[in-house]
Amino acid sequence: MIIFIEIKKTNMKKTYILIASVFAMGYSVAIQAQTRYLDDVGTEVSVTPNINYGNNVGIITQAPAMEALYMDAYQLEGDTTSNKPVVIMLHTGSFLPAIVNGQATGGRTDKAIVEMCERFAKKGYLAIALSYRLGWNPVSTSEDVRRSTLIQAAYRSLQDVKTAVRFLRKSVVEEGNPYGIGDEFAVGGYGTGGYIALSMATLNDYDSELLMPKFIDTSEETIAIYGQPVPYIVQSVLGNFEATDYGFMTVVVNDSTSIEVPLCVPNHVGYSSEIDMAFNAGGALPDISWLDAGEVPIASMQCIMDPDAPFAEGNVIVPTTGEFVITAHGSQMIQAKADTLGNNAIFDELTTTITDATYQNGNGAANATAYNYEDLNGLFGIVTPSPSETPTVCGFELEQGAPWDFWDNASYGAMADAYHGAPDAFPFGTMGCLALLGNPDMSEEKGMSMADMMSEFFTPRVYVSLVGPISDIGITEELVEKVNIYPNPANNFITINANNNTISSVKLYSVEGKLLRNYTTNSTSVIIEKNELTNGLYFVELEINKQTIKKSVIFN
Repeated sequence: MIIFIEIKKTNMKKTYILIASVFAMGYSVAIQAQTRYLDDVGTEVSVTPNINYGNNVGIITQAPAMEALYMDAYQLEGDTTSNKPVVIMLHTGSFLPAIVNGQATGGRTDKAIVEMCERFAKKGYLAIALSYRLGWNPVSTSEDVRRSTLIQAAYRSLQDVKTAVRFLRKSVVEEGNPYGIGDEFAVGGYGTGGYIALSMATLNDYDSELLMPKFIDTSEETIAIYGQPVPYIVQSVLGNFEATDYGFMTVVVNDSTSIEVPLCVPNHVGYSSEIDMAFNAGGALPDISWLDAGEVPIASMQCIMDPDAPFAEGNVIVPTTGEFVITAHGSQMIQAKADTLGNNAIFDELTTTITDATYQNGNGAANATAYNYEDLNGLFGIVTPSPSETPTVCGFELEQGAPWDFWDNASYGAMADAYHGAPDAFPFGTMGCLALLGNPDMSEEKGMSMADMMSEFFTPRVYVSLVGPISDIGITEELVEKVNIYPNPANNFITINANNNTISSVKLYSVEGKLLRNYTTNSTSVIIEKNELTNGLYFVELEINKQTIKKSVIFN
């Protein structure tokens, strides 16, 4: 039997005591301290799939069409906590669907995303696996078209994440808080999702950040049409950052007629889309100038030799074609600047030494020394093996950029072969073989090992950003020690004594989480009578000095 005792301060710092076993004979109890949001406080996770968090205009078919936007919500089975912090996870995929993008990954059900959502849920968070709008033109021969459509795809995804944050905040006010959340949000992403998470943390000023020369279309074709260069992002067309207003594109039908086609529709206007921290595994910032003082903390993990996104400064290329898109700035530069600006000071108590069972390079300081960059508390550079110089049957191995990804390669290979034209264009088995070039030791075992490593690095950084300093853990346990419940087990009634601390409310719950009784009081002791209650285990929730404590009680 597993039960929890919760201690909650108003600054969201919470500690749980996990009662590991309750023995029927004498009800002796073995207690092990667990910190909710930092350690696992449960094992069973429930998933609410296909939550429609908004609707907006997508261009995945190249013709604007309204899309429903979906998320899956992960949380502890039976958890009745009402102010959980939220962690939103964003998948990779180059802004194209899996298989279409030439990859085995590209959706909210990617195994690495699901695994991390389950891990955050077991620690007590509400974890969200989010889908966002996809679609751009990676095969254009025009560099400006590739760049503009990719940046527009990233912009739409940014709008969608902000829409999701507002949807969840709206659910608290207008839907009775069905997901049991508070007001603290972190957004993390893998690969392409890392780009989006970093933009969530930094992109907030249109004039200074999106009207830079690198984000202006100066092609001859554009000037011929419009008579001047045009920004890749025009907010009257694509909507504002938040997607809380309309955006329209003018389409000329004939010489005398044009129509306004919507490209953005507002969702959940009036609610905040602000977040409290971001984290990225891979990905980069389109420009380091987006990062300013006073912005939210950022934690980063990235392969030092990442071929798809620069670790410091470098070119972003189209994975499917190898064509250049934009010069970007990766985790090392982001962390160096965030540290200089003081944005990541909250990580100062944390270490960059973690467990790396896959490649045995868990000493972040040693990795920094080996590759000549500063050891920073928000950064872990992943060292992956050099590609084999012996070619496989489908080509040479590539540098690893996403060693945390794992998938069913047999199923992917069969579907990808069929989609891309086997056996007419190439032999069966080619796509599955190609998928392993950048992740040659890909397996579920490796994926779980990488998940261990990433959870160990990211979780404490999410904790200190959303909950409070780790050095504060245990302070409120003193209050638990002052609360006495007796007799327990009880036949007819129990007495709760807070030792001169005022109890302002008492709630009694069944083991299923159903609220059975709710008292308002202003006393240092309270009596709960059994009356019609059946024999068994119950939970009592006490509010004392603006802190909440949950304890277990048993009626015989």
